[in-house]
This record gives sequence, C-alpha cells and structure tokens, in this order.
Amino acid sequence: MKLAPLVVLSLSTLLFACSNESNVNTETTMQVVELQDLQKEWQLVSIDNSDITVPSSLSVDDQTKANGNLACNNFFGNLELQENKLRIDKMGSTRKMCEPEVNSVEMTVSSTLSTWSDVKIIDQTLTLTGEKHTLVYSIK
Repeated sequence: MKLAPLVVLSLSTLLFACSNESNVNTETTMQVVELQDLQKEWQLVSIDNSDITVPSSLSVDDQTKANGNLACNNFFGNLELQENKLRIDKMGSTRKMCEPEVNSVEMTVSSTLSTWSDVKIIDQTLTLTGEKHTLVYSIK
C-alpha cells in the first residue's frame, strides 16, 4: 500500500517527461520558408478559420514580385521574406468600389499582406498569421 503513491509519482514523472520532449522536437524541426517555396499561385480559402466564398489570390514570381486579387481589386508589390516573416512592401492596387462583404475581405487581406506576418507552409497550404488575422491559402 505504501508503494502505490511512489508508483503513481514515478509514472506521472515519466509521462510528463515524454510529452515535453515531443514538443521540443516539433519546435526545433520547424521548416524555414524560402522564396522558392512561395513561388506559386495561391488561392485564399479561409480567414480566421472561416471559409470564404469571395475569390482572392496571391502569386509570387522569381524576382520577389507579388500580385493577385484582394477580393475586388488587383494588387501588386515587392515581397519581403525574413526569418519566416512575410510582407508585401510598396503595395499598390486598383481602386474599384466593392460590395460591403467583399470590401471586408479585401481590407483584411490587404492589411495582413502589407504588414509583417508569420509564414508557414505545410503540404500545399500557406498560412499567414498577422497581428489581427490569419489567412490560409492553398495552391491554385
């Protein structure tokens, strides 16, 4: 009977040690995103875990030029990539008037792309996590 608490404590320690080790391995093997990983045509599929029905796209060429469609207006700019952070500098766009729902998507995409966002690519999914929003793209 006196051994039961010792056995429980030993098993708890063992389980805790194993779970922490797997988290450390996951963090240290994080993929570094390179320019060539981004040089594709991407289609926006969700904003903040909500699927979108408004077409929005992002294309990156081999000269660090980015362009696409925000939702209503086309955009262009210079892609900057530093330590798994991405932004489109000197972003310009057309200025068409948009429906309110489309305009909301457009403003979210524009603000996220034009400020530094964490970038990761898993399989064929590009995720940009900005200060306020998360954009998820898939390869077109």
